[in-house]
Amino acid sequence: MSSRPPVRDPRQRRVRVPWDGLPVWVRDAAGGLLLFVLSLLPLGVAGVELGELHHAVAEWVPPVLIAGQSLTLAARRVAPGTALAVVGASFAAAQLAGVGTGVAGLGLFVAIYSFAAHEQRHRRTIAVAVAAGYVLLAFALHAEGSPERLVDWATFFLVLTTPWFVGLLVRRRVAEQAAREMQAAEDAVRESRNLLARDLHDIVTHHVTAMVVQADSAAYLDASEDAERARTLETIGTTGRRALQELRSLLGALEQTIAAPGGGPAPREAVAHTVADLVAEARQRGYPVVLTEPATRPVLSDEVALTLYRIAQEALTNAMKHSPGAPVEMTLTDHDGRVELRVVNDVTGDPPGVPGRGRRGMADRAALLGGRLDTGAVGGRFEVVASFAPDAHATPGRRR
Repeated sequence: MSSRPPVRDPRQRRVRVPWDGLPVWVRDAAGGLLLFVLSLLPLGVAGVELGELHHAVAEWVPPVLIAGQSLTLAARRVAPGTALAVVGASFAAAQLAGVGTGVAGLGLFVAIYSFAAHEQRHRRTIAVAVAAGYVLLAFALHAEGSPERLVDWATFFLVLTTPWFVGLLVRRRVAEQAAREMQAAEDAVRESRNLLARDLHDIVTHHVTAMVVQADSAAYLDASEDAERARTLETIGTTGRRALQELRSLLGALEQTIAAPGGGPAPREAVAHTVADLVAEARQRGYPVVLTEPATRPVLSDEVALTLYRIAQEALTNAMKHSPGAPVEMTLTDHDGRVELRVVNDVTGDPPGVPGRGRRGMADRAALLGGRLDTGAVGGRFEVVASFAPDAHATPGRRR
């Protein structure tokens, strides 16, 4: 006969509540309750005393004063000014009444620290009021016959400033961390906008430029060349539809990024085309483009493949705009652990001037992958050379 462990009723399962998920005042209340209990126990530990007065009081007075110095700490972060006022008043009353409250006096140090670290309004006013209250307490204790000397009052005051300065230090650290996180969030938003702007620029300018070139060529056709004109118009329509397709892909990636919980990386469209596809489409439109690539294509990461495609697309667009009709040569090589794309075209018009958005965008794309991009005119020809590690991935913050 086999024995099986008893099956636990699902209704009897323990409900575990994460400590960090509890409200802050509940967590602080737990600490205050622990201090309250310890203060009531006969631990034989000397408490925090000031004035050295000892009087007989009703039995209910010590627990009330202990509660004021301990349980009030539940509000030490949600209302630090109020907590400090109640704890301070309870501590002062205990000293004037000559009541020993055990370790509950430590609540005063916790309240001072919490006020310095968490109070948001009227900090200086309340701090001055607390300091003035301490001076008044010292005079009152002296009038009651306290044997303490001036140096004792000053020493205790300096001891009270220790949690104050610790709280200020923590407050500064928290503020600096918040500023760094805000700056990182702003940088991420700025980077996402830049990436989106580059992708929109590459998609729109490439296809619109191709459509303009095709439309201009159609204008020079004779009236008898109806078939060629029809093919040109069909190519323009295909180019426009391709532009819309890529824009939808980019916007879809953007929507997925916005919908992702907790944020996410900058929007990137899926890799749908290669440099070879780009060249084939340009040749179908009648543009003189030649691609030379290895017999075995290198294995590339999605980000490298997309970046090569966009750089080749922008280089071809610039050639079509600044040197219309000039042959374009693209060479894709893989050697020494790096993949290199070289795009060359003859310069038929004025030499290129200051780099615009397109060339700056190519440089930024290369920099994000830790790659290199060189552009410039050499011997009457304009060259764009980009190189990357085949398995490179985008690293936020990389810049030239």
